[in-house]
Amino acid sequence: MKVRNKEKGYLGYSGGFNIHGMSEIIVHFDDGPDGEPNGADSCFIREYDVFLDSIQEWKDLAQAFKDKDVITDNYDTIFFEPRNKEEKERGYAL
Repeated sequence: MKVRNKEKGYLGYSGGFNIHGMSEIIVHFDDGPDGEPNGADSCFIREYDVFLDSIQEWKDLAQAFKDKDVITDNYDTIFFEPRNKEEKERGYAL
C-alpha cells in the first residue's frame, strides 16, 4: 500500500508490521530527489497516512485501522484493504 509520512511528505510502500516492535510498520522507500530517504525503515503507524484505492484518498493510517478501511491477516503480520464486505465487518482476513 502507498504510504506518506505526515511530517515530511516522504512517499513509500508498506504492507507489513515490524513484528519486533509495538505499533510499527516497515516502510520501503523509492529512490527520490535530494532529501528523500531510500531503502526501508521501521516507522510508527501514527506517523503515516495511507492511500486507499477504494476511495482514492489519503487517510490517517491509525484511523484507517479503526474504521476497518485497512485490515490484517489472521496472523497480524501484514495489512491491506479488505477485499469484500465480510472482511471489512470482521476486521481481518482468513
